[in-house]
Amino acid sequence: MGIRKHIPNALTCCNLLCGCLAIICSSNPLAPLLFVLLAAFFDFFDGLAARSLKSYSAIGKDLDSLADMVSFGVAPAIVGYKYILGLGVKAFGYDQPLSVYFIRNWWPADYLAEQPAMKIQTDGAFLPLSGGNITLFLIALMLPLFIAVFSALRLAKFNNDTRQRDNFIGLATPACAIFYISLIWALYSALTHRYFLFTAEQGYPNPALWVTNWIPVIIVPVLCWLLVSNIPMFSMKFRNLSWPDNKIRYIFLLIAVVEIVMCVIGEVPFAVCLCAIIATYIILNFLMLAFRRKSLSPS
Repeated sequence: MGIRKHIPNALTCCNLLCGCLAIICSSNPLAPLLFVLLAAFFDFFDGLAARSLKSYSAIGKDLDSLADMVSFGVAPAIVGYKYILGLGVKAFGYDQPLSVYFIRNWWPADYLAEQPAMKIQTDGAFLPLSGGNITLFLIALMLPLFIAVFSALRLAKFNNDTRQRDNFIGLATPACAIFYISLIWALYSALTHRYFLFTAEQGYPNPALWVTNWIPVIIVPVLCWLLVSNIPMFSMKFRNLSWPDNKIRYIFLLIAVVEIVMCVIGEVPFAVCLCAIIATYIILNFLMLAFRRKSLSPS
């Protein structure tokens, strides 16, 4: 066997390396997206190599989970954190929310009374920096980190669930990570740098842009639920090429190809295309679940 038995673990290590690079480059979502996609490529082929070479080991299984945790759990969480932090600088005028929070809540009141009133500036308009603003912003800032927490739960569940050998129970961490970072990159490139969160004249929020920019916060609970849910989801592991055994996979691939072609023709950003493909994957699984329940229900 020689070197061949180490090929799967080497591919897993490449996955881990890509995850580390994604975290290092997390200030701009494009680089993490590319590294996470590369990590998903290595994650797919390390399993394929292990099956082809019959090189299974307990170390390989644990190493795979650890690499996935970094690449598809920690990396998207940090990207989300950095994105929300950037919005905080733009919307509230400070980039050290934890420091501001503890200063306001833990420093002696007589010391704060001697300091100039804390103000924030947004597009030329000064607004008071209230404790409520800081608290809400801290909650929004911490929410993306729960993707790492629930990804860990998902991976631990996967390692101990014998039902997930051929398919998944709950959303796989690579799909979650790619969707989340793609969403952030789409918003980062299309909205954050082209529009103001506040109107220039009054300093009041623009509701449509405000809600759109904060979608990465709003969607976190949904993704966390999908990660640990009991919803059956098909994997892209082809045991053979027959239509009956892989019908849903072929349907998904066909729809994905159509979406890619439409995005190319319509000059839709690559990140939006990725979001659409993974959203299609999730919707197909929900439809399958609905039809399965309908077929099992008494007439």
